[in-house]
Amino acid sequence: MGLNDAMGKLGKGRGVRPRAPRTSAAWLAMLLAGCLWCGLGCGSVETPRPPPYITYTYDSQTREIINILAGESEGSPYREFDQRFTGLFVPASLFAMEPLVLGLSTESRIPTILLLEAHWVKRYGRSGWLHELEHSQVKFAKETLVPRLAEIFSIALPGALDSRGKELMAVPTSIKGNVLFFRQDLLERHQFKPPRNWEELKAICRRILPQEKQLKYGLLLHPLGFINDFFPIFWGFGGQITDDSRFVLGEPQNQAAFLAAFKEIQGMQGTILPGAKDMKQFEAENAVEQSFFRGEALFMISWNTRLKDLREWVKGKSPGGLSAMSQVGLAPIPSRPGQARRYTNLDSLGWAVNSFAAKARNALQVMDAVKQFLGLVVNEPFQLKAAEFWDEVPSLRGALEKVKNPQVLQVYNDVFAASDVDIRMRPHSRRLNNNLEKYLREALYGQQTPEAALQGVLQAPK
Repeated sequence: MGLNDAMGKLGKGRGVRPRAPRTSAAWLAMLLAGCLWCGLGCGSVETPRPPPYITYTYDSQTREIINILAGESEGSPYREFDQRFTGLFVPASLFAMEPLVLGLSTESRIPTILLLEAHWVKRYGRSGWLHELEHSQVKFAKETLVPRLAEIFSIALPGALDSRGKELMAVPTSIKGNVLFFRQDLLERHQFKPPRNWEELKAICRRILPQEKQLKYGLLLHPLGFINDFFPIFWGFGGQITDDSRFVLGEPQNQAAFLAAFKEIQGMQGTILPGAKDMKQFEAENAVEQSFFRGEALFMISWNTRLKDLREWVKGKSPGGLSAMSQVGLAPIPSRPGQARRYTNLDSLGWAVNSFAAKARNALQVMDAVKQFLGLVVNEPFQLKAAEFWDEVPSLRGALEKVKNPQVLQVYNDVFAASDVDIRMRPHSRRLNNNLEKYLREALYGQQTPEAALQGVLQAPK
């Protein structure tokens, strides 16, 4: 998707002072205005230089928290947020589609600050499109972040001559990954602990399903976006798609892991999982989570942030559904028996900086504004609000120590901080991910064999 095509899909976000949608002409006018401002700064030293024009992309949750903090006090710095920074709202559906890649690769001045999915940070950083944040004028302190997350959002820059190692290329907003939701009340009633491997999960389902008549399924997965659920299962069988930036699925051990992981899923269809012919009913948005809420499934794989949806539905007290969040437990996604590690697929967003900003004529002023921006959107009060209202797990160590939301603490302690859990990212090639999604989904629906799906992935362009 080109920049102009993507911009046409970007809508107006809710703000303290709403803005009209940007047209192509408006963006050009702003770009010219930015250039004009730079030119004005070259005059007499007595002429004050106007503040740098800083644009940023954002999602709806960021805007909600800015609004909440802006309304807390008359002196809140968030009340002037929209006067200092200009936001471009990006719908959640576009974050995976690289809508700003053209602007970055052509050194566009718009936008300065980008909210990116984790797997794009490595790709964009290695391409030279992002600006390092720790040792530059921004001076973001990497040690304030959860160490595992700081490592993922850091890369070794190509051609670096110093010995600093990996550089922080984006500041994560939270920890978001997929986990195993389960009916804690039912497992406790039947005296089971959460399963560590797939044999244990199947044994639990065989025992509990016949005795709990409201249950229709042992486990639910997402037929749309199935690749996100599949990655931790595949990793739990010892496989890899890429090793750093190298494609390795073609290696025999990884092909064997791919087939074993998918056949594990396929073997549960029709008994523990819905059958291939029944998958279509779970394609609608929230269909998997709604089924779990209605009490129809014992286990479900989903993003940890879906806790918020469950909590809202529980408050609504719909008849026949869950009645309390104490009925919901969270655990790492199982691995194969004998596998020491379990995995989650990171889907966190991070604030990154367009490298062109560091090369601009007023770069020092721009980077100082970037530092101020990050100070407002990556701090403990901001992340504590996100934990309270959105069930986001903080990326800042200090915020984690102050979280009151029990489910947020549970998912951090039992999954993300567990000693046997690895946090990984899916490959940062969109074409590869799209091919995987296509062939995996066809196999999930019974349209081809796992072996044929694997060959389709191997033969597709990378």
